[in-house]
Amino acid sequence: MYRSLLAGSFLIIASSADVSAQVAIDDIRLQLFKERSGALSDNIAGSGKSFVNTPKGGGDAGEPADAVLVTLAFTGPKNSKASDKIARDMASVTVTQVAKTGPRVLLKRAYGGFQFGEDGRSHKAFLLEGATCGALEVDVRLGRSRKSTKVAFTCDD
Repeated sequence: MYRSLLAGSFLIIASSADVSAQVAIDDIRLQLFKERSGALSDNIAGSGKSFVNTPKGGGDAGEPADAVLVTLAFTGPKNSKASDKIARDMASVTVTQVAKTGPRVLLKRAYGGFQFGEDGRSHKAFLLEGATCGALEVDVRLGRSRKSTKVAFTCDD
């Protein structure tokens, strides 16, 4: 009886380690929040476009857009939960903006406790307000997995 109890405990520990090893960053999406309509733009991450005077309605937004919604997608084992206590299971997110005055960190955050659904995906999101007058870089790290994206924003004085 004790052997089967110990064996069962070992399997639970082993399967927890396997879950963390399989968690990875899948995608980074950036969408403009349009102030008049309340709608979100298409994904602008990695578009290669330059956005000029976006807070005034310039560029592809078609209306003023001062905020950016960032959505992070992660993959992992179906119907599982990753730890929110172990560093290797935590995603580290850094958002840097380069404006005329130089680079500055807008956000530094850690996410954990991903709850993966039937498709093995989990999402986290945050809003960056006042972020469309300087180039943005979003860098995400999770264990050995790393992704980053940039969007070129500029504003005339």
